[in-house]
Amino acid sequence: MAQSARNEGRGLALVALSTVAFGVLPILAKAAYAAGVRPLPLLPSRYAIAALLLTLLARGPALPWRSRVRLWAIGAVFVVNSLAYFRALQTVSASAVALLLYSYPVLVALLAAAAGLERLTLRALLVAAAAFAGCALTAAGETGASSLLQAGPGVAFALVAALVYASYLVLSSRFAADVPAQALAQHLAQASALVCIVLALATGGLSLPSSPAAWLSVLGIAVVSTVVALFTFLAGMAHLGPTRASVVSSLEVLVTLALAAALLGERLGPLQWLGAALILGAVVAQSLGALRRLARPAAVPRSD
Repeated sequence: MAQSARNEGRGLALVALSTVAFGVLPILAKAAYAAGVRPLPLLPSRYAIAALLLTLLARGPALPWRSRVRLWAIGAVFVVNSLAYFRALQTVSASAVALLLYSYPVLVALLAAAAGLERLTLRALLVAAAAFAGCALTAAGETGASSLLQAGPGVAFALVAALVYASYLVLSSRFAADVPAQALAQHLAQASALVCIVLALATGGLSLPSSPAAWLSVLGIAVVSTVVALFTFLAGMAHLGPTRASVVSSLEVLVTLALAAALLGERLGPLQWLGAALILGAVVAQSLGALRRLARPAAVPRSD
């Protein structure tokens, strides 16, 4: 087998593993809530553990202070996504949160166009409309409500998480394009840990997990859904490139839906299935070019 084919296979396997590690996050969060953990005690522990591990695993020379401050600022934006995401999981099913969050690729296209990074096309507008319609149906199916406004604050937090995550990706593309992804992940975790600790201290929510079950859930989130998920994705992306890796990572939402059904007994209603089809269809339509490149076989180097 050619070296390029082996590298491609290794990259696909690593990114597929990262989708499982990311996809299990809402399941572990639900387990943590069942064990009595709440978002603010959970998130400082998650990011403190992850930041420690990522710092210990870091390789290469330290970045200049100016670059580090820029990355910490981007991390401070990202942590708002985590806060909103975990608040959403308190009142909304893991399946619905995963679907609502996965509207972010379409939001990225719109924000990138607004920032002048990409050209806004008619297709982008159409897929955005489909994604937002899918979000409305998913939200309405969650509560039996007839409109998005009646679906509850949990849905609003999930949509805020999607918007902030999309903003984080655009900011990273514009202000951290020359930074190794591993360094970005490390500084993201450090900034997130600091912000969450300060917020927890300010609201009286800083505490350690109080039971073995709570500790297991928090450690699972920190190690599996943060450190392992980031490292496997970044290692796979080194072989596949960012565009192809992001397309493969779209399997994450399917992993969450399957795990939520198997472990939490969650079932999507008819409206939510229709919403899921619109959201995922919009993401596929937005990624048609990347999907074509993913399906294209790798070139085999000549032997002469």
